[in-house]
Amino acid sequence: MSLSDATAAPVPSRSLLSWISTSNPLYVLSAGLFLAGLRLSFGDAAREVDTWALMGGLAGYTLLLAAAALVLVRFAGVWNDVRTVLLLVVLMFLATSVTFDELLVLDPGRGTLLNVAGLAFAVLVTEGLLRGVRLRLPLWFRLPYYLMLALFFLYPVALVPLLKQPRSEELMWGLFGFSTAAGLAFLTLLPAARRGPDYVRDNGSPWPWPYYPWSVFVFFGAAVVGRAFLLCWSLHPLAGSDIDRLVFGPYFLVPFGLAVAAVLLELGITSGRRAVQGVALAVPVGLVALAAVGHRDDPVYAEFLRVFALRLGGTPLFLAVLAAAGFYLYAWARRTPLAVDGLTAAVAALAVVGPESLTVRDLGGPLAFPVYAAGVLQLAVGMRRWETLRCLAGGLAVAVSVAVAVPDGWAVRTAVGGHLGLAVVLGVGAAFDGVVGRACRILAGVSVVAVCLGAALNPPTGLPPSAALYPAVMAAVLAGYGRLLGHRPSLALAAVALAGWFAATGVRGYRSLREEVAGLDYLVLGLALLPAAVLVSLVKSGALSRWLAQRRAATGPAD
Repeated sequence: MSLSDATAAPVPSRSLLSWISTSNPLYVLSAGLFLAGLRLSFGDAAREVDTWALMGGLAGYTLLLAAAALVLVRFAGVWNDVRTVLLLVVLMFLATSVTFDELLVLDPGRGTLLNVAGLAFAVLVTEGLLRGVRLRLPLWFRLPYYLMLALFFLYPVALVPLLKQPRSEELMWGLFGFSTAAGLAFLTLLPAARRGPDYVRDNGSPWPWPYYPWSVFVFFGAAVVGRAFLLCWSLHPLAGSDIDRLVFGPYFLVPFGLAVAAVLLELGITSGRRAVQGVALAVPVGLVALAAVGHRDDPVYAEFLRVFALRLGGTPLFLAVLAAAGFYLYAWARRTPLAVDGLTAAVAALAVVGPESLTVRDLGGPLAFPVYAAGVLQLAVGMRRWETLRCLAGGLAVAVSVAVAVPDGWAVRTAVGGHLGLAVVLGVGAAFDGVVGRACRILAGVSVVAVCLGAALNPPTGLPPSAALYPAVMAAVLAGYGRLLGHRPSLALAAVALAGWFAATGVRGYRSLREEVAGLDYLVLGLALLPAAVLVSLVKSGALSRWLAQRRAATGPAD
């Protein structure tokens, strides 16, 4: 083997080290097995020796993970799996924050001390690890990171004074408030989101944006969901028959979800990725659905739900719709495409979602004003941008809202709404000359024909005699519309409507006269046969043929 071949051959030990440190699940398996072992060995942490053993085990394994990251980066130059190791370090921090919940209930002093010590340990290890691997974490990422860590460690400590009265309203609000506090902490990521990829371009690692550093906050987001549930499970010390009751409901996560949507929206705007913006706009829809499900007859749950609706002025579903409307208003202010449509949908939803609507089975209404507001919004935007579909949708929504506001029953509401809707379609057809505008003209003409024939064949009762002229008036309006726009199909449809009205009126008049004149059928048939008889005579005598020949001779030969 030549010297060049020997130089090109890979070093076995280095190849093995690279293979072990990248593309393997051993780190995750190791952390999972270690946490399971600690839980089985010292899970209850009732004795002081168990407490310190559990704390020492978590801290020791966390330091081992940090040391592994340092070795991989500083000595092996391997970055591929270091991100997984760093996320596992964060996992150990969060596991530490959850571990001593039961101890906070049994021994608040010792539990508080361990949580504060855990937070200090997490801060020291984080700073040491960042400096050790020479990884840069800018201020607007570092601040939210430490706020989230502080929330996980210190929020349970803040609830300790309330644990003496497990059924108190203050404790239940405190359990609900974790999601809101996490959402506020997440909102501190907005400055970093608005700075975009350049903010962490030279971070000391080969990891591209957004994998670094956003992956750690995705991890935090998933942890918030679990922590919100576990707080209600472990820090609500109920007794007796209520020991297995749970105050937690899916709607607890709505405040945090809105904060996540806001951060996603800013990321999508900064990066120019419409898909991310679309996901952000879809999140409030999921949150509204989340607020409408999961309700149960659990007395502890029902008690706080009643207090929630009483204090905040509405059910979780109603407040989620209001919050979604606020988010879409913010997105519209940020000039996000389709945000105004989301705002319109949220406002329109308030027509059926009221302060007492708990699930979709409790929808009420419809109320006129929310539909009117949604229609005016779409109409204003459509006229400003001169968009056919928005103008059509907005105008029809306004027509529906006016019809809903009419107090005289469904028959009158249908008549009012139908005529206002027809006026909207005629107006859009006159104002716009595109495909939708031309389709509106045809649709309006067909609608007028249907209305005229319906009124002529089955005239409504209880109206004055002048109402019989309604089909003729509608046909005249359509004819004038077609004449004004030079639209021949409208003129033709107006003629059809008028002819149908004449035919229906003639048939109805003939039937009325037939009741008075017994031999009317014979009289009419006799009168109809007389011109036929004269025509036959003219044909037989040849007079008709001579007249036709003379007429052709008078007009001359065709060119």
